[in-house]
Amino acid sequence: MSPVSRRRLLAALPVAAVAVPLATACTAEPKPPPPPDPLAALAEQARKDAAAATALAQSSPDVAAPVGEVAKARAAHAQALQAEVDRENPPKPSSGAPPPTSGTPTPPPAATKATLVEALKAAEQKTAELVPTVPRYRAGLLGSVAASCATLREVLA
Repeated sequence: MSPVSRRRLLAALPVAAVAVPLATACTAEPKPPPPPDPLAALAEQARKDAAAATALAQSSPDVAAPVGEVAKARAAHAQALQAEVDRENPPKPSSGAPPPTSGTPTPPPAATKATLVEALKAAEQKTAELVPTVPRYRAGLLGSVAASCATLREVLA
């Protein structure tokens, strides 16, 4: 093996000076993460509404039947919306144990029949606003949720 002469080393430096930046420039930039799915927020709100309705049904026997129906319906909404979110953006499998949770979960804020009606009205409006901005198959789901929220408000009236 012959030693590299100074002349060869000096001749190779300009080539290396050009090759390294070119190699770096050719690497692709990572894709930005996709924006959050608007249905995820609706699913989370439906879960909160279901929890509030369940708490109200347990604490107020006089309205337990209609409020219990609201809790069931909002839980079904949450499940359907989350299924669509997961279908569109499959969750990444976790490689380890789930993160530890604190001792006791935070209870939902005390709900009244009036706050539940307001929550249903807000959910109906948010859902209806999204209908024109999503593909048709998602619009059908959102339309069903909005119509159900309107019906549930009438049940509580």
